[in-house]
Order: sequence, then structure tokens, then C-alpha cells
Amino acid sequence: MSGGCFHTLKLSQFRHSIDDLHQRVVVGHGRVEITRDGCDDVCVLISKAELEALEHALEVLARGEDYRAMCDTLSHVAGECLSVPCHAPCPQTT
Repeated sequence: MSGGCFHTLKLSQFRHSIDDLHQRVVVGHGRVEITRDGCDDVCVLISKAELEALEHALEVLARGEDYRAMCDTLSHVAGECLSVPCHAPCPQTT
């Protein structure tokens, strides 16, 4: 396992240590990155409390004016990209 609050384990190590890891994540709100040999896919084990806090933070950010402005810009760019031939680059916005 690496240092800090983010540990990386191979799947085989995770299986062997799941009870201990569950306790560490729940109590310490740490994170465990789980990898598998021969595969680039990675998943992360976090506590339910941390997940809920992250979801709440996203909800708060989504209510802000900056978020709405960004969504409007992305919608505008996507609309312009859909109106030009596929081989043409999307227009730049300012």
C-alpha cells in the first residue's frame, strides 16, 4: 500500500484484507484504489459518508451561477457542432 490517505492494492490483496480495509475506510474515511493485473480498470473503495459528502458538494456546486453558465456554453457549443459536417472542427467560443 502507498502512503497518504489513498492506498493502492491489487485485487488479490484486497480480497485478502477486505475486513481490515472496510474498518479503515469507515473509521478513517480513507480511500483504497483497487487494481487488477493485466487490466487498466481501477475502482475505489470509499466510505458511504464520504460518498454522500461528495454528492452533496456536487449538488451545491450545481446550484451556482457559474455551473449554469458552463452548461449553457456547453449546450451552445454542442449545438453548433451538430450543425456542421462531421469532418469540420467545432467552432470556438469566446
